[in-house]
Amino acid sequence: MYDEIPVTGNTNQTSAAGKHDFVFVKSEYKIIKIKLDDIMFCEGMKDYTQIYVHGRLQPVLTLQNLKNFSSRLPESRFVRVHRSFVISLQHIETISRNEINIGKKIVPIGHSYRNDFFSIVERYS
Repeated sequence: MYDEIPVTGNTNQTSAAGKHDFVFVKSEYKIIKIKLDDIMFCEGMKDYTQIYVHGRLQPVLTLQNLKNFSSRLPESRFVRVHRSFVISLQHIETISRNEINIGKKIVPIGHSYRNDFFSIVERYS
């Protein structure tokens, strides 16, 4: 059984390169293709992950924990900011001391992830 299959956007690329611009996610008896650019953030809920996708009213729910799902996302574009949240750097609108605004949602910044997150923010400042 599989929950998510990383796939290369160009069929001529080797999968060993690990470059892909979308993922396939199994959700509710369907396999959904999600572009990495459209993933705003992911929220872990025990054994499930909710994937908030730009342009979708409801998040995509997959039976895969946040750690496993986020390991398939490129580290250069996605950052863990809380025990239950991984965010896309490109979708951040504002950052305050304890939270990040992405779209109409507010994502908390966990104490143990704060230093790493703000060092990434410094790199782009």
